[in-house]
Amino acid sequence: MADPQGRDVVPDDSLLRRIFAHNQPLSVSIILNNWDKCVFKATVPNALSNGCYSCIVRLEALNNQAATFFMVAAMQEIAALCIPDFVPETLDAGKAANEKGREFQFSVLEFIEGVTLEDAWELMADTNRRSVVNTIVKVLSELQSVEISDWKAQNLLQISLGEESREKLANAVLGGPSTGLLIDGRSLLSSMEQQFQLKKPFHTTRPMDNPRRLVIESEYEEVGSATVGDADMEEWSKEAVFCHNDLEPRNIMVRAVEAPGGQTKYELAALIDWELAGFYPPSYQLSLQDTYLGTGHRHLSFYFLLKEGLQRIVPRSPSQVSLSRAMLLLFESQQQMLSSGRNVGAHILRHYRKIMQLSRDEDPYVGWRCDAEGPLPEMSADDFDKLENEVIADVLG
Repeated sequence: MADPQGRDVVPDDSLLRRIFAHNQPLSVSIILNNWDKCVFKATVPNALSNGCYSCIVRLEALNNQAATFFMVAAMQEIAALCIPDFVPETLDAGKAANEKGREFQFSVLEFIEGVTLEDAWELMADTNRRSVVNTIVKVLSELQSVEISDWKAQNLLQISLGEESREKLANAVLGGPSTGLLIDGRSLLSSMEQQFQLKKPFHTTRPMDNPRRLVIESEYEEVGSATVGDADMEEWSKEAVFCHNDLEPRNIMVRAVEAPGGQTKYELAALIDWELAGFYPPSYQLSLQDTYLGTGHRHLSFYFLLKEGLQRIVPRSPSQVSLSRAMLLLFESQQQMLSSGRNVGAHILRHYRKIMQLSRDEDPYVGWRCDAEGPLPEMSADDFDKLENEVIADVLG
């Protein structure tokens, strides 16, 4: 939707002079923007090669969320230490003001040549799909070797967050930009409840004794309840490892290469968008995939391949299983309440699940299963657009 009052953030001359102090861009193209943020691609002359290079710039208004912005940059740098070939390089970061004097944080990232997996998936053969997902899982396994207590992670976080966050960082055992730094497992559960909460409650959480635990009960009988023991929450902080957490196909870059016989196949180029990254029990990342299917992406075959791969690297401990059950209960209860009203997204998700013949498996690590006979059903971009338009017309019309 257009911004008739011109309040959306744009890279004006003042911002560009600060961000690109030595070489002003030859061209700028905005990828997305709103009143507080802007992401744009810039093509900049390269004095050393007499050519030019492209980069991605992220701008965000300087406000109370400043620590979050720089924590995201730190997460990307931590990832780059583990998987340098699959993380865009951070070329610069800092602060700049526009012509109106409004201050912004900025980061300049390497531009990754390629296409998103979202766009390439339907062009890929089954063997190519599996090979790319296997590479993704291998990369995620390498990320999981890093804990928040590792000195390199601590050093990057201290540099990014500054002296005022030193004490908070010292006490943190898990967390990231989306949840904040957390001091214990109970804080993680509270953060999950806060992320899913609506104006009207859709669940209750009751403390119980002998053994000490929390019982989370959905307002919807068919969703049921989940139990999280105090001992489980204590384990979460010990099990927390580095996770990307936003593994939708649009956040995975691939590049086309020529295979033997002249055929084209795709290889993993990079994982992008590290806003949700951080230190969490790996079942947290595993369970997030269930919340993205039909909301963040439509590719059922990608979902099943990634879930299959993630189950190989996510320990099946009682504490991790309890986290998965709690997360899915909160999400499903939230969606039930939203779909009882006029929330378009919840109605789209409900129709998507019906079309794709999905049902919930009792094993939270499995998540969704497909009850269709024969090959997995697929939904094209046009089909998904049609579904969205039909739901919007039905719900809002």
